[in-house]
Amino acid sequence: MADQNTDAPARFDINAAVVFRLGEELITDEVQALVELVKNSYDADASWVKVTIDTGSTNRWGEKFGSARGVIVVEDDGDGMSRDVIEKGWLTIANSPKRDQKARGEPTRRGRTPIGDKGLGRLGVQRLASNVEIVTRPRDEKHEHYVAFSWRDFRDTASLGSVPVTFSTRTRKGESQGTKLILSDLRDPEAWQGERNVAKLQLSLSGMISPFQEVRDFVVHLELDGKRLELAEIAQRVRETALLRYVFEFDGTTFKITGKTRLDFLQPNAKEDRALLASLCRRDGGRALFEFLSTKAKRKRPPAFTRSRSAGWFVEFGVERQLDAIDKVKRVDGQVANPGPFRGEVDAVSLDRTDFHGHALDRYTDYRKLVRDLAGVRVYRDGFGVRVGDDWLGLGRQWTSATSYYGLKPGNVLGYVAISARDNAMLIETTSREGFQVTPHYENLYALLTEFVRFSGDIQEFLRRGTLDFLNEHKDRTADVEPTHSPGDITKRIEDVASTLGDKRKKLRGHVGRLRSVADNATSTLADVRKELGGKAEKDPGLERAISRLDVALSEVSAAATSAEALLEEVGLALSRASELSSLREVLDRRWESLQEELDAVFESVSLGLTAEALSHEIHNIADGLAKRSATVLRQLRDRDIRKATLITYIEHVRSAVAAMSKQLAHMTPSLKYLRERKEDIGLVPFLEELAAFHNERLEGKSVRVEVSGQADSALLRMNRGKLTQVFDNLILNADYWLREAIRTGHLEAGVISIVADGSIVRLADNGRGVDPAVELTLFDPFVTMKDKGQGRGLGLFVVQQLLDSEGCTALLLPERNSFGRRFAFELDLTGAVIE
Repeated sequence: MADQNTDAPARFDINAAVVFRLGEELITDEVQALVELVKNSYDADASWVKVTIDTGSTNRWGEKFGSARGVIVVEDDGDGMSRDVIEKGWLTIANSPKRDQKARGEPTRRGRTPIGDKGLGRLGVQRLASNVEIVTRPRDEKHEHYVAFSWRDFRDTASLGSVPVTFSTRTRKGESQGTKLILSDLRDPEAWQGERNVAKLQLSLSGMISPFQEVRDFVVHLELDGKRLELAEIAQRVRETALLRYVFEFDGTTFKITGKTRLDFLQPNAKEDRALLASLCRRDGGRALFEFLSTKAKRKRPPAFTRSRSAGWFVEFGVERQLDAIDKVKRVDGQVANPGPFRGEVDAVSLDRTDFHGHALDRYTDYRKLVRDLAGVRVYRDGFGVRVGDDWLGLGRQWTSATSYYGLKPGNVLGYVAISARDNAMLIETTSREGFQVTPHYENLYALLTEFVRFSGDIQEFLRRGTLDFLNEHKDRTADVEPTHSPGDITKRIEDVASTLGDKRKKLRGHVGRLRSVADNATSTLADVRKELGGKAEKDPGLERAISRLDVALSEVSAAATSAEALLEEVGLALSRASELSSLREVLDRRWESLQEELDAVFESVSLGLTAEALSHEIHNIADGLAKRSATVLRQLRDRDIRKATLITYIEHVRSAVAAMSKQLAHMTPSLKYLRERKEDIGLVPFLEELAAFHNERLEGKSVRVEVSGQADSALLRMNRGKLTQVFDNLILNADYWLREAIRTGHLEAGVISIVADGSIVRLADNGRGVDPAVELTLFDPFVTMKDKGQGRGLGLFVVQQLLDSEGCTALLLPERNSFGRRFAFELDLTGAVIE
């Protein structure tokens, strides 16, 4: 047997069939493959691209594969490809000159940053057709290049390098630059045929290529079997139907959100309320409503809130957020993971036929179909869609939650987020183009957009509920009920009215009785007079006529008296029912008192629940640490072969006890019954010092401490100790959370919570960033929070206020501001609980 040559160098190769598997896995469908080719035209600095699909004809555009049937032609006016670009780009799998260009930060001639950079998009072509022909005319060359190959050859060739490729350079047939890609022998012609498939193609391409005119700067033409297809566009005339519009922009540091709404968006659901609002706004153009929302509305009003100067719009509003101040912002190597500048717009439209006025599309059905087809907030990188899911921002979850009923609805929203390859290079798409890789930069992008979603829910609830409050105030004013009137005041008025009606009934009965007496007397007198004049009337016709008229008058007086008596009976019945209001008032008073007691119990239970939740968390941490230390000690004993039975038994007992305690904690609920201890005398400063000692022990090693100052002989309170503890616990726990966030994000090295007692006045402040301006006016309202979802309920400060109010005490956020320009200090007035 001949000796084998062992000196020949070994090398890697790849089977050509692998290319098919790559194409199938990396490109999900025909539309995605087509869009990747359109992206190539964009990267080539084309101002337009034309896609022609002919499912039945032979390849009249081709040369080598001219007899093949079913063709897709993608033609553009871009810069074309040189021989070097063809060889390194099209013919070298996974190689991408664009990737190198992006890495060097070099834009194209038009200033574009290439979108494609993986070098794999061209593999998707095999999903479309069997044959490929390329005719390209480079911008700076006098020749054109022709390339042709068949995907079938990949199946029959063992080595990728052995796949036959036709390549030629020839004299240009025209002066224009650009590239024509000819794909013939369609793999699935039926996918492009039929009314349903055509509609699906239009819709899919409209989602992948931005329908917003503001987002793209080159035109896509599409022709299918001789018929030109118009990609859906959300033109300005369609956007003018929006009832609500948001614009947001991130400049790399500050996230600015602005919005505006029409009066129609504020329409209540009830028909009577809609009519009332229309009537009130017709009188003054909505001035009274705006003044109410600006000054009297109790809900979460945005920092910027003004009357709109744009025609057709009612109010404008806005807010700003700093990326590094967002809760749980992600960092890389200690630096905030900045997703890069981006912008976007979101319109909320109505699908109600009554709101359609025909000014966007001629037919309501066309308008409704367009909105349904393109609904949602989509992401476009340089005008090309990134698939992120139908409701990737969770608008549906927000809207169906009890606290966000008035938020944006995914089916009624048209919007986009515009990013670019240049500014958002750290937002990396998955290899399959199905969304983004979940990286710290993407998570911070999502966190910013979550801020937008939360703001939209807050402002829309403020506007809609504020409008209802405005209507209710008008109704109260019409009923002569002041906002300061308590339920007791209203029931007292009811009792007064009932009493007045009772008195009026007695007086009316007296008047009717006198009327009946007068009528009876008049009838009797007139009868006597008639009898005396009866004989004379026969000789005097005029007297006869007078007596006849007198008879008629007597009948009318008698009938009037009878009617008055009947009316008196009806009025008496109504007044007797009205007198029942007095007893109803007593029932209402009792039920209100009972309800108030139940509400007080709820506030106390909620407060205790929050404290119990924090306590259970701390106990869990202690138990977890104890379990780990016990396991470490036991392991060290075994490693050193120490077998002292009593020691090992004790450690096992500790581990067992810890396991049992952890199990109990897992089942513990914060909904514990509030134990109402009797009130006791409490020295304010000693109480605060004891509280600070407890929290400082809890916060040991957390870079946060509590400091207390004040005179030892300060105010003496008569109060429930547990209730007072819960008030300060809620304030301290809230400050602790935000101080730790400031430390985590690098804004603070160590946190200090300062509590200063001056008589019965207590000032609590910290050295953190302070209260976000967006909530400083509504901080004590329920469900108001700037904490991340799942981190807070927005009830702590609300409960503080309710507990203090039950003792005749108050809490407020002082107006002074810190170095961050934010309010930061609370003042508690405990005078109501001071022992005189």
